[in-house]
Amino acid sequence: MRHLRLIALFARVSLQNEAAYRFDFFLKLGVAVAQLVGELFSLWVIFSNTRSVAGWSAAEVVVLLGVFRMMVGIIGAFVAPNMRRIMEDIRNGTLDFVLTKPIDSQFYVTFRQMLVWRAVDTVLGLGLAVAGAVAMARSVPPLHVVYFLLMLAAGAVVIYSFWLILATSVFWFTRIDNIEMVFWNVFEAGRYPIDIYRPWVRWTLTFLIPLAFLTTFPAAALVGKATPYGLLAGAVVAPAMLLLASWFWRFGLRRYSGASA
Repeated sequence: MRHLRLIALFARVSLQNEAAYRFDFFLKLGVAVAQLVGELFSLWVIFSNTRSVAGWSAAEVVVLLGVFRMMVGIIGAFVAPNMRRIMEDIRNGTLDFVLTKPIDSQFYVTFRQMLVWRAVDTVLGLGLAVAGAVAMARSVPPLHVVYFLLMLAAGAVVIYSFWLILATSVFWFTRIDNIEMVFWNVFEAGRYPIDIYRPWVRWTLTFLIPLAFLTTFPAAALVGKATPYGLLAGAVVAPAMLLLASWFWRFGLRRYSGASA
């Protein structure tokens, strides 16, 4: 309960900080909507020449694009700002202020900062996923919705763990900015089903850069394309990566020498 109150406090402080720049908020909102319109236009161009892509219909790919946008919002609002701040604290030696607080350090560095306006992408993505599901020529069973929510949660855990591992590596490698840029470039591939790629690319986007868990697997669960393998992988990989990231964070802390070094 204490942790929930702290998350609410962090969210309120972040919202108050952003409320001071309302024009900036609406400008960024407009940019998010424009990006979504551009992505939908790209899909329209693709499906004006074909009825399906790797077995995915237009409505199903719209669901996938919605999931992609939701993940963009989750990463942008919660994951990326906190992970970047971890890297800065480690490089500048200011992580001491975190470690002296009477709270679990991983929890604190995970939730202390939120870019609330980026959550707009999550809301837009959810609306798009619902619209795509409605546009399909068949109803969505409640069980598929449950699978979708579980895989969405698994995807959020996977990407958080992936970024925490990257951020923790700054204990050894001071600068990893280029790796983050590579991730964002690769992440753009998530707006399309991984089925369109060659087998070795699919393997890479599932296990090395876990893109499939973020977009394709949740969308497949909602549109009825989920396989037992995909559901099992989500149930196993998400908690495994979270445990690995937590262990790696604690391991990195033992190396940290602080500002006094």
